[in-house]
Amino acid sequence: MTRPPIWRMDLIHRRIAAGGYPNCTELAEETEVAAKTIQRDITFMQTQRNLPIEYDAVKHGYYYTEPVSEFPELTLTRGELVALFLTRKALEPMKGGELEALVMQTLAKLADNCPEVVTVNWEELDQAFSVSGTGEVAADAMLFGHLVDAVMNQREVTFDYLSLKGRKTQERRVQPYHVGRMNGGWYLIGMDLASCEVRTFALQRLADLRLTKVKFVRPADFNIHEHLSTGFGVWSYGNDTGVTHKVRVQFTGWAAQVVKERRWHSSQVLADEADGSVIFSATVAGLEEVVRWVLGYGSKAVVLAPEALRKRVRAEVTAMGAALE
Repeated sequence: MTRPPIWRMDLIHRRIAAGGYPNCTELAEETEVAAKTIQRDITFMQTQRNLPIEYDAVKHGYYYTEPVSEFPELTLTRGELVALFLTRKALEPMKGGELEALVMQTLAKLADNCPEVVTVNWEELDQAFSVSGTGEVAADAMLFGHLVDAVMNQREVTFDYLSLKGRKTQERRVQPYHVGRMNGGWYLIGMDLASCEVRTFALQRLADLRLTKVKFVRPADFNIHEHLSTGFGVWSYGNDTGVTHKVRVQFTGWAAQVVKERRWHSSQVLADEADGSVIFSATVAGLEEVVRWVLGYGSKAVVLAPEALRKRVRAEVTAMGAALE
């Protein structure tokens, strides 16, 4: 298998740096390519990597006109770094889309620039590893990239947004603080200038994003982990509401085992009962997602506290029963 150009250039660099005055013929024999290929590699190193390589007509070989400690590192564009951060397998539910194609291109570029030959058989890996796509939300590569730029450069954005309870989109102007993936979806977290509150926006309900020229300063005390810790899942309620709910839910049967296997909230405490059940306890600032979480376990989950959560779960169960009649 032919070794990638970066491997040859790294070898050329090491031979020149060692002071041996290698020439194209010698290097071609060592790398098993044509002398013209070596000449092209050296020209690339001179013009694209700015390496001080010159040819010594007396010693018939190449040398550095000044000290060079290391071969220049591979550089990636912002878009490629974003794609690598996401990783191909995390994008399995988006297979065939633009974002997956960008990830594949990035991984191929990295493989080509490794000092040894790297062969990746994606079909074999797909048989060995997988990521469930249930409930996953597709992400727009360009939208994601523009939002990352806005967050990093601290520029205000405007967009049309459809809320869960709304039927028409509304224009929003936001100072973007963070873009994150939570519960299978992508979300923008930032200061909504209309309400003067930090809000969470689902990217799939966001359209016509526009980056403004207005700069802002992200609050020094804003911490994404602390912000999310006030809620349960995607919902957040800020740190200054002063309202908290001490949730206690008893799980039985298979649900008890499932609940014990994961960390659902930063404040959670799990207590094993003698009958095999598990009591989940946590302090949260809101109950919206807790209600949906409890309902997901059906009769295997019994709300012990607070009473507000019991009433909301009971009301939802009653409404579900009525809808089936």
